[in-house]
Amino acid sequence: MSLMSKFFNNTRKPEGFLGKIMVNGMNSGGHSTLAEWGFSFVDINRNDTALDCGCGGGANVKRLLSKCDKAYGIDYSEVSVAKSKEVNAADIAKGRCEIYQCDVRSLPFDNDSFNAVTAFETVYFWQEIDKAFAEMFRVLRKGGTFAITNESTGTDKTSVKFSQIIDGMNLYTGDDLKKLLENAGFTDIEIHQHGDKPWLNVTAKKA
Repeated sequence: MSLMSKFFNNTRKPEGFLGKIMVNGMNSGGHSTLAEWGFSFVDINRNDTALDCGCGGGANVKRLLSKCDKAYGIDYSEVSVAKSKEVNAADIAKGRCEIYQCDVRSLPFDNDSFNAVTAFETVYFWQEIDKAFAEMFRVLRKGGTFAITNESTGTDKTSVKFSQIIDGMNLYTGDDLKKLLENAGFTDIEIHQHGDKPWLNVTAKKA
């Protein structure tokens, strides 16, 4: 595998030196703009508890903490978890934030734990995504929102190219995600696409 391929494969699970570079990049640039756009579709109240799945460099956990009293982050990459803890160290010390290394198919949380669950630029890499979505449903409280934000609509040429380079990357259209979410029990599913960019946001409720 070439150095370039190794670098891009770190988007799936950041590891080692290249993974640290990738995670640092996740907290800046276009990812920040994408995150703000995705958050515009999620109502989060100050007394809510939220979870960011696939938290990467921890920037979106920090954004959640600006909106609610307590936020959690999970990632299956040791490098990502370490960076997320570093970025949110002050709020971890205050007891407002917790970061865990785990698999989205088996979350270390009780049923009905969160008012909101977010997933930014990550569901492409979820194995057995049906099981992962069932876990999102389980840990959400009644009336809670699961929000997915992707930099790809599932058909744009750039993402199709990357999906051929990055091992285990699966692209999803809004309709693909809607069907998977419905199968997991979610309702009130809304699909949003950016007017100028191939960005996709899908929100779903736990009735």
